[in-house]
Amino acid sequence: MEQVNYDKIREMIARCRWTYAKTMPWAPHEYIVRGECPLTEEEFLYFIDMQRRFGVQERWGSYSLPYLYIDDYKYWTMGASYDKTTIINRAKTDVLGDTLSFCGELKRIREDVRENQPFLLNVLLEAQPNEEGVSRILKGFFSYRQDGEYVALRSFVRKFLSEELASKIRKPVLQEEEYVTDQKRIDILVYEKGKYAIVFENKIWDATEQENQLSNYIRGLKDQKYGLTDDQVYIIYLPSDEGHGPTDRSWDKNIQKLFKNRYRKVSFKEGIISWLDSEEMKSIGDPNFCQSRFLFSDYLKRVFNLTPTDNMEQREIDKHINSRLDLNGDRYHDMETLNETIKRINGCVKELERNRRMLCCDAANEWMANLERDFPDLEKHSDIRLSKYIMAGVILPYKEYKKGIIVLLEFIGQDLIYGALYTDDTKKIRVEMQESDGIRPFYKSKEFTKGVDWLFYKSTSLEDAYDNLKNLIERMTNQIG
Repeated sequence: MEQVNYDKIREMIARCRWTYAKTMPWAPHEYIVRGECPLTEEEFLYFIDMQRRFGVQERWGSYSLPYLYIDDYKYWTMGASYDKTTIINRAKTDVLGDTLSFCGELKRIREDVRENQPFLLNVLLEAQPNEEGVSRILKGFFSYRQDGEYVALRSFVRKFLSEELASKIRKPVLQEEEYVTDQKRIDILVYEKGKYAIVFENKIWDATEQENQLSNYIRGLKDQKYGLTDDQVYIIYLPSDEGHGPTDRSWDKNIQKLFKNRYRKVSFKEGIISWLDSEEMKSIGDPNFCQSRFLFSDYLKRVFNLTPTDNMEQREIDKHINSRLDLNGDRYHDMETLNETIKRINGCVKELERNRRMLCCDAANEWMANLERDFPDLEKHSDIRLSKYIMAGVILPYKEYKKGIIVLLEFIGQDLIYGALYTDDTKKIRVEMQESDGIRPFYKSKEFTKGVDWLFYKSTSLEDAYDNLKNLIERMTNQIG
C-alpha cells in the first residue's frame, strides 16, 4: 500500500520560498505557484496527489478539503482538477486551539442533551468512589438482611455460582480488605468457617494485577482461622467489562484448572448491572434498599455510558464528529482520517504532559528543600525524574527498623497524594504495624484510604501539599516515638 514519502515532501518544501497571502489577513497563510516555484511539474503533481489522497478532511467555511499535516504546517489545495490546480497553500497549525475548540463543542452537545432530560442527581457519580469505595457499596448490599435472611447475597450467589452454595449461607462473616497473608488483601471476603469462602476481587477500574494474587488468596484461606479446603473456596473476579479478566500473572495454570468450576468472571458492565436490575432484586420491597439499588445501578450505567441520556449524547456526538471531520462512511477513508486526528491530538497531549511533569519536578525539588530545612535529622527519600516517578518525603524509623516507614508526597498520573508507605524491611510485618499503637490511629482513621503498598494515603491539592506532608510527618513522629 502506497504511503506518503514525508522525507521527499519535506525536501520539496524546503526548496520553496513561500509567499504570504497579503490579501487575506483574516486567514493567515502562505502559498507557492505552479511553474513559478522550484518544483518540477512531476514534483508539484506528486505533492497535490499526496495531499488529496492522504490529507485529513476538514471544513473551512463552505469548503470541505483534505489537509496534509507535516511538522508545524498543514497543506491544501482548493479542489480543482489536477491539471487546473496552480496553487498549494499552507498555514501554521494550531492543534491545541483546535483541540480545545473541539472539546468545547462536545461539552456543549452534552449540556444541550442533558438540559432537556428529567433532573436526576446521582450522588455516587458526584462522589466518584474509588475501588475501595465500590467494594464497600457491594459489601453493603451483601450485608442486607430481610427477616434474618441475607437475601441480596443469596441472590448474587444463586445467579452467578449455584443454588447449592446459596442454600449454605446462614451466618456469614463479611469482611472488606481482609488480609489472608501478610501481604495479600482480599477486597471482599464472605465466609463461614469450615463451610465455604467466596473471594471477591474488585477490578472495576482495571487496576494492575499483583503477582500470584489469586493463588495467594487461596493458599491463605487454608489457615486455621478459616478452616477451609480448596473445594470450599470460590473466586468471583469483578472487572469493568467482559473484555478484561485475570491472567497467568494472578494465578498459575494448575490452580486455574483446579478452580475451573468454582471461578466466575462477573463484570460490572454486563454482570453486576443485570443482577441489580433482576426481578429477584427488584422484589425486595424495603424502600431504602430499593432506592440504594436504583442509585448503584444508575451510577454503573452512567460510568459505562448505558443510560438513555448517554445514548442520546453519543448519537449527537457521533453526528458532530462525522460532520466536523467529514467522515463519509468509507471505512478506509474514515479510519485514516480518525487515525491522523488522534495522532495530532496525542502529539499535543504529549507536549502538555511533558510541561506538566516539569512543573511537578519543580514542586518536588522545592518540597525536598523544605524537608531539609524542617527535618534536618530525618533521612530523605526522593525520586524526581521526568520520565518516571515524582516523589519527595522522609524515612521514619519503626521499632528496630532504621528504614521503617516512608512518609511522602507523590504524583500518580494527574493525582497528587500523600501518606505512608511500607519499606522493603517492614512489608513482612505489615499486619503487626497496622495494629500497633503508633500506626493504628492513622490506619483505622476515615481520614485516609488504605492501600496495598501504601499503609494509608489521601489526595491533596498542590497548594496544600507540603503543609499536609509536614503535618503528617510531625504527627507520626510524635505517635510512634
